[in-house]
Amino acid sequence: MASSRWAPPRHLIGFVALLVLLFFWAYYVGVLAGTVAPGLRPGGVETGQGGQPARELKGGHGHGI
Repeated sequence: MASSRWAPPRHLIGFVALLVLLFFWAYYVGVLAGTVAPGLRPGGVETGQGGQPARELKGGHGHGI
């Protein structure tokens, strides 16, 4: 009786390798692009003088106004 070893299909190995390659390529392109919105602050708060919160924003998307 011959010992049978399970091996993944060649197409599956190629597909996984392609996914890994695309992930690293996309990450590298993102690193090259740099920060997309460097001045972006968390929603709901505007900064006033000296970086202190000026006021809370009322309304906007999802507030029914």
